[in-house]
Amino acid sequence: MKVALLGGGITGLSVAWKLERKGHEVTVFEAGDRPGGLCRSETIDGYVVDHAGGHIIFSTDAEVLEFMLSVLGPGGAYKSERRARIFHHDRYVTYPFENGLGDLSPEHRFDCLKGYVEAWHTRKCGATEPTNFKDWCLWRFGDGICRHFMWPYNEKIWNVPLTELGTAWVRGRVPDAPVEDVLKAASGIKTVGYGHQAVFWYPTSGGFESVVKGVLSSLKTTKVRCATPVESVRRNQGTYEVNGEVFDRVVSTIPLPLLVKVLDAVPAEVAVATAGLAHTSLTTVFIALRNATVPDLSWVYFPHPADGPQNRVTFISNYAPNNAPTGCSSIMAEVTHLGAPSKSTEAIAAEVVDGLAGRGVLRHEDVAFTRTFSNRFAYILYESGIESRIETVRRFASEAGIDTVGRFGNYSYFNSDRCIRAAFDLAATYPDA
Repeated sequence: MKVALLGGGITGLSVAWKLERKGHEVTVFEAGDRPGGLCRSETIDGYVVDHAGGHIIFSTDAEVLEFMLSVLGPGGAYKSERRARIFHHDRYVTYPFENGLGDLSPEHRFDCLKGYVEAWHTRKCGATEPTNFKDWCLWRFGDGICRHFMWPYNEKIWNVPLTELGTAWVRGRVPDAPVEDVLKAASGIKTVGYGHQAVFWYPTSGGFESVVKGVLSSLKTTKVRCATPVESVRRNQGTYEVNGEVFDRVVSTIPLPLLVKVLDAVPAEVAVATAGLAHTSLTTVFIALRNATVPDLSWVYFPHPADGPQNRVTFISNYAPNNAPTGCSSIMAEVTHLGAPSKSTEAIAAEVVDGLAGRGVLRHEDVAFTRTFSNRFAYILYESGIESRIETVRRFASEAGIDTVGRFGNYSYFNSDRCIRAAFDLAATYPDA
């Protein structure tokens, strides 16, 4: 079959990789100047930076993990232990927060532990699970952890009142720490939360985009057309016209709102549902440091506004030995916003630097340069009721015979490894040519 694949990010290229091996003729339509999407990277004066925050290579799916590592080739990935922290007032707290209560001051530790035990008891007594995210956090973690971390952090990243968010998206993403682990952590006994991320890999050179390039270089017959946005998709008696070219099948990984724009005869209810598919945007601020070190950590969450506008920073120079020039280091900070940022990227970068300097993470005089990267579609904003809107749009695309897959292609809150799994699963439904 002749397959049109809309979008050349990691999801699209993974679909192409599988379909090509099934003998299909695949053409990728990519609007950007090169493939990669949210997984693009740059190397600037010897500093490696990812456009969309700190990607890592990990998966509980053995096939996907092997695939990601194999496309990098022998020695192409550097293995690290996760060293993640939360900056809480004047100290680093072990991540996830409920496994780091022993790092808090005695007053904050008691506050969080008391609330957690009360919430645990309330759930055991049959309290109904709330349907909005703010109350769900209280039901799951208790008042102390909510006030000290969960509420301020999520308010910073989502930029909307937490009562407006639903809860379906957190299922499977926020493991429920056993109460024994929380009691141990509060008592100073080390516990490990989110064990599936305890070890991760990162490309030895070229940033996370090296994974994309590895997949791309393994494609033999697939045509990848860059700087070629999809302008129209029409169904015509069992075939499809994409930008006027005829194909047997269409796979879309571009955001659902962009896909609907290029389809014909969109019903009013689908247009309304599409308008309700909210998302957050991301400005990544890269900070190059000369002759300076950063903490021996992987990444750090910054929940409080006083720490700066960033919700997370990645110490990317710690991800692989060649990510910064010798004796230098680097930081990537993530700042989310709804729509276009209200300030210039220069102002955002300055606020991030000031915030991190004020917390002792860096010194102004060590900053060699900063760069900013804008990402329109970064995270799905799971406002209450979005599930029904997503289903309406998915159903319309499916009835039009279009396969949708990927984080924004199918509006599923997937990391890169789950995007690859979804790509593989979709390709498996196609017969061999």
